[in-house]
Amino acid sequence: MAPEPDLRRLASLLDDEDESVAVNAMAELLLREDELGTLPGELQEHPDPLMRRRAHQLQAALTYRRRRREFAAMLRAPEVAFVPGLIALHMQWYDNDSMPAIAERVAVFLHSLSNRSVFSLEDIAYQMHRAELAAECETTLRPENYCIGTILANRSGSAAILSGLGRELAASPEDFRIVRALGDFAVYDGERLLIGARDWRIVPAPGVRDLEFWEPRSILALAADLLFGSAVNSDSFRYVLTLAQAMSGEEDDYPLNFLPYPYRPCAEADCGDAAEQDPPPPEGDAGEEEEGEDER
Repeated sequence: MAPEPDLRRLASLLDDEDESVAVNAMAELLLREDELGTLPGELQEHPDPLMRRRAHQLQAALTYRRRRREFAAMLRAPEVAFVPGLIALHMQWYDNDSMPAIAERVAVFLHSLSNRSVFSLEDIAYQMHRAELAAECETTLRPENYCIGTILANRSGSAAILSGLGRELAASPEDFRIVRALGDFAVYDGERLLIGARDWRIVPAPGVRDLEFWEPRSILALAADLLFGSAVNSDSFRYVLTLAQAMSGEEDDYPLNFLPYPYRPCAEADCGDAAEQDPPPPEGDAGEEEEGEDER
């Protein structure tokens, strides 16, 4: 579908020397995302270097939005494939990474630990030791523990995520469940627990009443929530909004009225003195106009 003439006129403002004009034009274009068609690709071939750069920023913003929608859909779905969910979660935080490269890294890892001989907790424990993967308790201080790319690079990560990954190594993952017992995430076979945070130790399981059963979607939601906490701890405006939008599924730029100031725009009457001290940013995807920036 060819873009409407008014969209082309709006896009022509992207190379305006006044950056505020270009930012507002990009925000308007993002609001009409479904109408853009091939326009972003055409602009990336423009002879003007400034237009090309801002067209790439527009395309990056569109990509980030699509990834957020896809991840939000995963969190709403009754069932979700765990490994694709981990890749989607990684891309919410390390949004400049290449998704195909991360997916390939995960595929190589899983292939290196053949699941054809993994039938028991002992087999899973052996494979996790073989991969030298160390499980750590959940915290908002280590965001890298929830992103599959850095987990495989550092050989350490969240106990919840590594327990889920260990289950995926089994020849029949449906024979195992992920549970939380006495604060520890573990792989459960119906009688025993494989606890990653205890160096993949196998112990007898308590009664079912003492177990919390976790589905892949719940683990991904927990990890996203902890990444959101990490963004708040580091005062990263861009990633607070990114994770909040990814978890809520909201597609507008600033619909997140449940967030405290300064992570949402507010009228002076609502925010009092705080609004005078630190006014909200201009409209548009926060941080998305500068693809190369990394506030982490």
